[in-house]
Amino acid sequence: MLTVHDLNFLYAGKSSLRKRQLLRRIQQRVDAADAVVVISDYVRQDLEKHIRMGSTPVYRIYNGVELKEFPGFDRPSYRPQRPFLFSLGTVLPKKNFHVLPRLLPGTDYELIIGGIMPDKAYADRIREEARRLGVENRLILTGALSDEEKYWYLKHTEAFLFPSLSEGFGMPPVEAMRLGKPVFLSTYTSLPEIGGPVAYYFRSFDGDHMRQVLADGLEDYRRHRRRDEIIRWSQQFTWEHAAQRYARVYEEVLDGSALRRHPRRRPLTAVIPVKNEEAHIRDAIRSVRWADEILVIDSGSTDHTVQLARSEGARVISRPFDHFSAQKNYAIDQATHDWIFVLDADERVPDALRDEILRTLIAPSNETAFWIRRINFVGRQRIRFSGWRNDKCIRLFDRRHARYDGRYVHEEVRNNGPTGMLRHKLLHYTYRNYEQFASKLDFYARLKAREWHEKGRRPGVWKQRLSAWFRFFKHYIWHLGFLDGKAGWRIARQYMEAARKRYEYLEALQKRTK
Repeated sequence: MLTVHDLNFLYAGKSSLRKRQLLRRIQQRVDAADAVVVISDYVRQDLEKHIRMGSTPVYRIYNGVELKEFPGFDRPSYRPQRPFLFSLGTVLPKKNFHVLPRLLPGTDYELIIGGIMPDKAYADRIREEARRLGVENRLILTGALSDEEKYWYLKHTEAFLFPSLSEGFGMPPVEAMRLGKPVFLSTYTSLPEIGGPVAYYFRSFDGDHMRQVLADGLEDYRRHRRRDEIIRWSQQFTWEHAAQRYARVYEEVLDGSALRRHPRRRPLTAVIPVKNEEAHIRDAIRSVRWADEILVIDSGSTDHTVQLARSEGARVISRPFDHFSAQKNYAIDQATHDWIFVLDADERVPDALRDEILRTLIAPSNETAFWIRRINFVGRQRIRFSGWRNDKCIRLFDRRHARYDGRYVHEEVRNNGPTGMLRHKLLHYTYRNYEQFASKLDFYARLKAREWHEKGRRPGVWKQRLSAWFRFFKHYIWHLGFLDGKAGWRIARQYMEAARKRYEYLEALQKRTK
């Protein structure tokens, strides 16, 4: 999480090269962040103007202000001799303090400006403005103040003045409001946001205008007894509120809801095809809880799959199974949204992949489909080779450009637009054990035989033998299945057996149709 307080360096006397360097550094930090926090809406607007935010969510969390109080303190370094106006901050040109002496002609106020003075020339400019107006004897620049002195001046001032030209937040006005004091601000940067409806504003720095705003503001403050209203407004700026908001942001970033609520994100339907998946369906649905719609297409389950899916909030539709492409294409047509993510019941989406998918749906892109790699398991054992090492499939796509290819088994998405690749991987708990693996391969072999039969393909002894041995060689030798140990041997043997059975089933189908 990156917190940005301001981009005030853009408005300081820095060279163009230095500004570009600082912006480049901030860009790098934003690119690396999961979320960005700004301390005011003004900073958000400034950041979005100068930095490419991409899919990074931005939150506004106001700074907290806790004013230390010293009610027994009564020894300020300078004790005013008459009613006084007070301002506080580092004495620099961006604080615009030199306009404040214009409030003194025709009044009896003293003006006290507290804060360190790193720019002596600017401090002299403030004094010169007071001399020009003939009020130099009522201007006091105190220099650095202790917490006790700051509290004393805030407590006893008639009004707090802050004509700053550049503020990411503006803490001193909130400190004054915490004591119920009338606050007079410029209309620049974040100050109207911080002062809100309880502050008074200088809309220009003409002396007559400023004196009129001060007189009218003090009259309104006294007549309408604004003190309690001002204190209540200031109480939104506390560290307790800030900490609670930060905690919520961390939770939203961790569970993906920060990206899910991004205003530019395209909505998504997650499609889960199932039959008798009561052991998996709950976890599968929970792993795509971040989708805008979860659509489960059932092929005639006889266990509790449908009831469990509905209990998890999924929309369930049913269709008799003919083959995988037809089943998935039917579900895609029933989806509410154009962007589709297909998840098998035995797959899980880790948080990193979830966030990458959501970011992909936020970022502008020409790609209309995305490959996703998979990490495969048999039971608890990860299979690293055996043809599964580079396992990937298109699972995220825009249905206006992509559909399944019509194959009965090992179906693939055909995309008529650019296709990208996601970096993070899908977890595929392929089979509970090798018996289930053999059963699934047998089911695939029957479907493939049916597809071949409908296309008029002929069986043959040599085709059967060569296909079976090639399958073994491919998975055990070519794809380094031997590095998976005993698991690699069993996987290669079962692929070999499934390849042989395809031709057996094809021959049986042809005999039945003669």
